[in-house]
Amino acid sequence: MKETLIVISDYMEGEPVVASVRYAGIMKHLCERYELIVINDAKYGAGASRFSTTNYKYETADSILTQSMTRKAGKRAGGLRRFAENLLRNKWTLTAWRNYKYSKFKFDRMNAALYGQLDQLLAEKEIAAVFVTVPDVYALYVLDYIKNKSPHLQSVIEIRDIINHHIGEGNPHFVYRQAEQMISGLADGMIAVSEGIYQHYRIRNPAAVMQLITNGYDEQWFEDSVFQPVSRDAGMMTLVHLGSIYKGRNVKAMIEGLDLFCRRTGMKVTLHIAGLLDRQAIRDMDSAEYSADGVEIHVHGSMKHELAVRLLKQSDAAVILTHTQGSDFAIPGKTFEYIGACKPVMAVTEDRELISLVQGRYGECAKHDPQDISHALERLVGSEYDFSDRHKYSRKLQARRILDFLDHITLDIGKTIMTREV
Repeated sequence: MKETLIVISDYMEGEPVVASVRYAGIMKHLCERYELIVINDAKYGAGASRFSTTNYKYETADSILTQSMTRKAGKRAGGLRRFAENLLRNKWTLTAWRNYKYSKFKFDRMNAALYGQLDQLLAEKEIAAVFVTVPDVYALYVLDYIKNKSPHLQSVIEIRDIINHHIGEGNPHFVYRQAEQMISGLADGMIAVSEGIYQHYRIRNPAAVMQLITNGYDEQWFEDSVFQPVSRDAGMMTLVHLGSIYKGRNVKAMIEGLDLFCRRTGMKVTLHIAGLLDRQAIRDMDSAEYSADGVEIHVHGSMKHELAVRLLKQSDAAVILTHTQGSDFAIPGKTFEYIGACKPVMAVTEDRELISLVQGRYGECAKHDPQDISHALERLVGSEYDFSDRHKYSRKLQARRILDFLDHITLDIGKTIMTREV
């Protein structure tokens, strides 16, 4: 008979984001070993997870201050409304609101019903362990409740990105600092998905049992993928960006870089964006200066993963746009989808770990500068890249490492032996 594992996550499968795709890929392997009880954010999956025997939901606060995401620029708000929104969206107001919105006090009040369900679950069911994936602070609040009720339960916290980050403005750093402090008291084991994240939390938790387990891609989508260099003779190049563009990823510099590349080489460029845009991204696109004859932009909005994969396979190269500041820790999950698809990567970034992975091996990197982007694209055209080692990033291998680490924790091995695995 299988043991029971509680999985706490923001996303579940079926949502049109990379985090949801990753979740599904890992859960497919976890459910082979465990009976799974899932707890997730109702906003990111209202139905029942197909991997779970039981699925609980937690509720979170809504906000008129949250930036909406859209496929295209729509009619802007009227003068008075726009003035009110701009007044409310200053970073001090945002910080104050978000410190309340993301607080444990607010969350506990909204989820009394969930806590009642967990009381019954813990009284009736034997649980082997709890697996939590963050940077969602809400998942830590649920784990804190479970550990208070059942202190003997062992937990592994997987950290996909820095919680107390500095991306964008108005971040609730008071709440984020509290959440990071909670981790050391709640986690019996910690998994970091990048070296930067590992080092960040190792410094803050020197005695913790930690392991580095990099992200991956689902082999089933890319078994037939082979590398094809971008041909200059074709006279055109198709690029794809998987995922939404938000929080200052500087799509303006990318578009103007494409335009420079087109004028220098004579190659036309089409960029497909399989995702949504926030207000800042829309403003950036509206203000970008480029020739519509040489550069085409298609924003497809949210789409099913199989359709996004089809776009990726049909492209010549794949684009990563990181934030202009504050993201020098995590490697975007889409990077490994691109590697799995054997597509040369055009990464617009100054993040050292991403540059170390991509530059010259799987593609080219450039700063958030049109000239630099154009030069990187010129290097990319016709170049050979080696994807022969891509299988070390397979989701199956990633899930096996997670399962092995769970075994270390639940069998009390990981508490005395500190391991790292790249």
